[in-house]
Amino acid sequence: MEIPSENFMHPEDSMSDLIFEPENTIRPEAVVERKKQLGVARRKLKDHELCWACGWTNLHQMSSSYNPRLKIVTTRENMGIWALGSKYLLKDFPNDGSSPGNDYVTHRFLQSQPNSGVPLLKEMQLLSKPTDKTYLLLMSRSESKSLSSIWPDVTIKQRLDLRKQMLKILQDLRKFTASGAQTVDGGKLSDYILGGCSVTRPMCKTIGFDTEEWFANIEEELRVGLEKIHETKDPIIIEREYQKLKSNFPKSEPYTLTHGDLTLGNIMVDENIQITEIIDWEHAGYYPWWAEWWFSRMQAQDGSRPLLKPVFPLLEHSMNLATFDTEVLDPVGKVIQAWQKCDIAHPHYLDRWLRPPFSASEPYDGEFVLGHMGGITKREHVIKRSP
Repeated sequence: MEIPSENFMHPEDSMSDLIFEPENTIRPEAVVERKKQLGVARRKLKDHELCWACGWTNLHQMSSSYNPRLKIVTTRENMGIWALGSKYLLKDFPNDGSSPGNDYVTHRFLQSQPNSGVPLLKEMQLLSKPTDKTYLLLMSRSESKSLSSIWPDVTIKQRLDLRKQMLKILQDLRKFTASGAQTVDGGKLSDYILGGCSVTRPMCKTIGFDTEEWFANIEEELRVGLEKIHETKDPIIIEREYQKLKSNFPKSEPYTLTHGDLTLGNIMVDENIQITEIIDWEHAGYYPWWAEWWFSRMQAQDGSRPLLKPVFPLLEHSMNLATFDTEVLDPVGKVIQAWQKCDIAHPHYLDRWLRPPFSASEPYDGEFVLGHMGGITKREHVIKRSP
């Protein structure tokens, strides 16, 4: 959404269908009469809300020259981002018990590192406390464009240069390592790799500090899945296959700082196609060295693969594409297959409240889905076992 600059003398820049009336304009009689009627009506009006999302009322509409500089930019589940004028954004999302906004803590960590080399937004400030029910995160707005908005027009030469830039950024990011999987402030990482349920945050499973703990977190589901794959409940066979998943699993060390969502929409570039910011560090943390590559290969659906695919083999602790497929994608895929074979239920996740139409003239309804509302620290997660 484009937010116009704060040119207060020209409200027509940000609002359509306005009619300009110079001072001392002689109004038609019908307009004069209508204004009189509205004046009488205004004195009798009771304050009535027109928009439940922003609280705008009939009295606001009729009694001020206020044109809000706060606008909704995007929404997802029970989260929203507001534009505060043209230079700031406010992220509004429920507190699910994670570290106080992983985007914020990762940004703060990288900003505190001298010469980190990772391009970031200029400002980010958490306005709420960790115990508040709602997180409010204030951030400066990038003056650049997302790479996704211009990608089709980027030339081959420019794409080659972008790969060089991304290689440098990833090299700088991966200088930061930890002894195990965690957020930069030591919190748990949601498991979007092996134990990913089809739910929104909070996720049911977290990534273990090491591979042993990671498997322990999802062992019960894996064993049920293996029973279905091999069509047996023989404990000896299931134990053998479970140990095979563990022994074939790629080594996790070193645990390197990982963005986790390097889509084109999270890479901001200026008019010279130079990367100015990497944004949205919501999933960031110390993951197994191969995780950034895995996220790009398996979860990115926006066309970022052609940009990043040639970059990953050039990174330290990496390997060529064919070897990565054999030593990482295939064994990780086997674990995911076993997980997905386990039938899991999330009772009441899809319970919902149906919204009424927005108004008589705008008959758009919607719904509040219980599982999307957030503000909880743990989901109900039930394994459905066959007889």
